[in-house]
Amino acid sequence: MQICRLYKRHLTKMLDLVRHVFDECDRKDYEEQGIRTFEYFIRRENMEQYMESGDMVFFGAYVSSQLVGVVAMRNGVHISLLFVDKEYQRKGVAKCLVRRAAAYSLQQDPALKHITVNASPNGVPAYLAMGFYPLSAEQKKEGMRFTPMRIDL
Repeated sequence: MQICRLYKRHLTKMLDLVRHVFDECDRKDYEEQGIRTFEYFIRRENMEQYMESGDMVFFGAYVSSQLVGVVAMRNGVHISLLFVDKEYQRKGVAKCLVRRAAAYSLQQDPALKHITVNASPNGVPAYLAMGFYPLSAEQKKEGMRFTPMRIDL
């Protein structure tokens, strides 16, 4: 497996993977408003803007030149997207992506103490397995269900 930074030229494959995994693994946990909120967030124009502004940095996991996982780190401290193809889940891909994103963030800010995420209901077990811990009970905002979580570095 190879982890590398993603750029605008990777956006189509990245968004295709994110949508596919969301539909397969997460959609069932959200009401219509939450689905619309997520779909708006991952619109191509929005992701391009995040990339261009540097507000988000994206990394991808490749197996035999196939993109199998994506992580997006917002402002160096918050995981905004973490999606792994169902076939590759529970094989360490997400953990490798999070480690790479954290390493990048620490390069940018060596004083960084922790990373946060708003974990989807489906994602909570994976984040717990990686060492994240809940900051509060599950919440709902704009139809999106999530558990605020953090990992100390």
